[in-house]
Amino acid sequence: MTEGLLIDIMHLTVETVALVTSPIIITIMVVGILSQILQTVTQLKDQALSFVPKVFMCGIVFVLAIPWYIQIFQKYTEVIFELIGRSDL
Repeated sequence: MTEGLLIDIMHLTVETVALVTSPIIITIMVVGILSQILQTVTQLKDQALSFVPKVFMCGIVFVLAIPWYIQIFQKYTEVIFELIGRSDL
């Protein structure tokens, strides 16, 4: 394996991880901001009021995104095998 191949694989890996985690992270941020606004308006300071909706919404987003995740990981695997197949071992 050459250095260029390893750099290509690492770049593709980081790009794929960022792409796959972005829907969950965006969901956590949006639900967190909305729950904080709600807690500020109602003056309720309970950790469960911010944690439970985040977990629930992340579960929903994850289940809805499973077909997309499968597609992304399939492309990732194909590209990795193509890169390894092209390399001179």
